[in-house]
Amino acid sequence: MTTLIVAVCASIIISALCSLLESVLYSTRIITLEAAAASGNRLALAMRAFKSKVDRPLAAILILNTAANTAGAALAGWAAGQVWGPGSLWAFSLFFTLAILIFSEILPKTVGAVHWRSLWAPSIFPLRVMILLLRPFIWMTQALTGLITRTSKIGSAVSEEEILAAAAMGARGGEISRMEAELIGNIIGLEEITASDIMTPRTMMMSLSGELTVDEVELEARRWAHTRIPVWRDTPDEVVGYVHKDDIIRLEGRDLDKTLLNFVKPVRFVPPGANALKLLAGFLARKEHLVVVVDEYGGVMGMVTLEDVIESLVGSEIVDETDQEVDLQEPARRRARAMLKASEEDQS
Repeated sequence: MTTLIVAVCASIIISALCSLLESVLYSTRIITLEAAAASGNRLALAMRAFKSKVDRPLAAILILNTAANTAGAALAGWAAGQVWGPGSLWAFSLFFTLAILIFSEILPKTVGAVHWRSLWAPSIFPLRVMILLLRPFIWMTQALTGLITRTSKIGSAVSEEEILAAAAMGARGGEISRMEAELIGNIIGLEEITASDIMTPRTMMMSLSGELTVDEVELEARRWAHTRIPVWRDTPDEVVGYVHKDDIIRLEGRDLDKTLLNFVKPVRFVPPGANALKLLAGFLARKEHLVVVVDEYGGVMGMVTLEDVIESLVGSEIVDETDQEVDLQEPARRRARAMLKASEEDQS
């Protein structure tokens, strides 16, 4: 009877431990380990190593689990036959199978999947011991599986969809705020937004002729709603750069006869299809705040500022106290609709 009890308990306990470790190994998120490793947690480095080469700990778990179930079933079956006779083996087999299913599979795997955050660190030591003791068997299994997976490339890169799904799950679980989740989505979506989507159209651009003198614009400069104003040479399609409002204000009555062309700073030109992510990278790398959008013929379509890109990033308009319009594209759309309506009335 003692042999029967020991065989059943040992088989269930060892199998349950293997199932728990397997569940924790699969459930532990690599992002959690990266964050813990960044703060100097050495256990996180060890678990991250297990996750990066999961075939080694997984082989150890499956080898031990299979051995425990096989040996336990054989020994327990023999002991049950000795205690209750051969006629009781079917009943014992049914009991043993249910016990293994419930206590060695369902319960430990559920616990591991739910409580992996508190279990991944304690799981490292038993995994190390199992890998050490079963190293010869692990080597053999790796050699066999290597023949099959040698030409296969298992990608570990995380897709955009997975990042968005993880952010949504984090927001639902309260790990991050909904605003943070939306910001992650907006960052990923920047690559799909083009300059033409976020530009201020030329019809709403404030621009100045380069032939204007400081004397002509000095008083108005203090009331300019924008800090950087595009400057053109002969026509609004010939933008040559921009002037900074503060440069004009600092003159304080000096150089009144000089034209704005003397104070122009270079501006970068981009096509309408340039995506917002590259625009943001360009703004930061070049320490600039303004680009001019031009079509294939060099005609000015509008301009994009660093503020426009940031608004796309945060998902809302950034309104300055001097802004007269929250969305400068909307007045242009209203004007276009009015012109179209007037044209239709003239034709009728």
